[in-house]
Amino acid sequence: MRYRLRFIVFVLVALGLLAGTAGARPDRDARQRMDLLYTNPNNATNSDLAFWGKHAFIGYYTGDAGSPAGTPPRGGVRIFDISNPASPSLVKDIACDANQNDPIVWDRNGNGIADLLLLAVDRTMASPACGAPRVAHGDPTGWEGVRVFTLSDDPANPFATVSQVAAVYTDCGAHTITLWPGKAEGPDGKLIVYVSSYPLRPGPTCGPVNGPPAGNDPLHSKISVIEVPLANPAASSVIAEPPISYPGDPDNQIDWCERSVTGPGAPCPIPGTIEQAARACHDIVVHVEENMAGAACAEQGQVWEIDANGIPDTANPVSIIDDEFSSGGTGNIPGAVDFFHSVMFNNDGTVLNTVDESFGTGCPPMTQWVARPWHPAAVMKSGKMFFSDTETGEFFSEFQVGDVRPDPSAGAYCSAHMGMAVMDIGKDLLVNAWYTGGVDVINFTNPKKLKEIAWYDIAGANFLGSDNWSAYPYVGPDIRGKNGIAVYASDGVHNPPTGRGFVVFRANVPEPRTTRDHLNPQTMD
Repeated sequence: MRYRLRFIVFVLVALGLLAGTAGARPDRDARQRMDLLYTNPNNATNSDLAFWGKHAFIGYYTGDAGSPAGTPPRGGVRIFDISNPASPSLVKDIACDANQNDPIVWDRNGNGIADLLLLAVDRTMASPACGAPRVAHGDPTGWEGVRVFTLSDDPANPFATVSQVAAVYTDCGAHTITLWPGKAEGPDGKLIVYVSSYPLRPGPTCGPVNGPPAGNDPLHSKISVIEVPLANPAASSVIAEPPISYPGDPDNQIDWCERSVTGPGAPCPIPGTIEQAARACHDIVVHVEENMAGAACAEQGQVWEIDANGIPDTANPVSIIDDEFSSGGTGNIPGAVDFFHSVMFNNDGTVLNTVDESFGTGCPPMTQWVARPWHPAAVMKSGKMFFSDTETGEFFSEFQVGDVRPDPSAGAYCSAHMGMAVMDIGKDLLVNAWYTGGVDVINFTNPKKLKEIAWYDIAGANFLGSDNWSAYPYVGPDIRGKNGIAVYASDGVHNPPTGRGFVVFRANVPEPRTTRDHLNPQTMD
């Protein structure tokens, strides 16, 4: 889970409440068929990435305590020229504080340069303005949601000017945003954006503190859908709030304390810090050709049809993915899932990959579960990814990087997190980030017989080695890989001062048949 739950884990690590297994990490990088080409630290947590033409956009932010110590928190998005993946150059650093600044980009003029930028804001700010200070999370006068910018697209001097033209408030903020580009063509073209968020902590209109007085469900129970008119981005607005529920789940909610996210014996919920429960989604992937969305909705994974208006039919899931443990025995995935964090399809949309972001510790991680009427107390392996049938939910296989490369180091935490399928290729390959487990490529062409074909795990203990959040394959115009594909990643989640920031690898795996001119996170188009 990107900021909010990771923030809780960071605090607990700092307090010594989450102890790793003693031991020493290898003194050299673990790698196979993958090379490290480039790093660019910026002493911040670097989040998601988007691409247009020869440019990469990477969001970043610092925690509320600031970084380095004593400085105000900061955030924004950095833009790199990646014409040469082995030697990118920083073109622009757009300062705009917030968590977590996940980007979406678009080229309205068709000249190969993105001139529209959206940033997700999942932190209560005093106002939508980029220079606004952070305020108390539950401040009822605060703002959080999606910021909309236009960028100058002169090929001789791209991004020379940046103008914030809109700010769309969304309940519980915008933890992640996903682009549905199916209505972008024509003079009335528009982008449809799905906003996922959840009340881990109270917000201006979110959670038990502020939700009920504003008439909102304290569990949230929805996603938000934003429309961005390409001819007039300033008119961006919320056009729908499709409902979210967990069919078949014993209590129809994710109970944060069931997973003991605050550590054994610690109070849960923590007043003002962790809410009791939620009914919401964390991340959504779209398969444009199949008019289909896959959703990681915290307690469950779901598949939705996308209606002709671009709004997903969340009330009637095509299939539901759940685990046996927390579902009370009805789920189709063996074992326990802490948190359905992200999803991905294969190229033809028949296989669904769901990712569990662990609340536990170690590599492989282990999570302590508190007893509920539908299951006993237990300690379960977590942080795995699963592969299943898109339509039926039939379970095919699972993978955990710590099973094949366990790490006994103190502070090791190799949970699956964020990645993307390799498109335009005859195989089904998945690139993924595993925090201290590094970055890898999995061949799931046969989803019942997985094969990890490439990986890179930087050596170093206590988050001095790999600490990767996102990893994406991108082969842009005229920058095809050399004996493989470029993989762009973010590094340094738990300890930004030692993180590598923006990272580029080369995976020596089959290249796509064609180059691409753009890639937005979780959009398969």
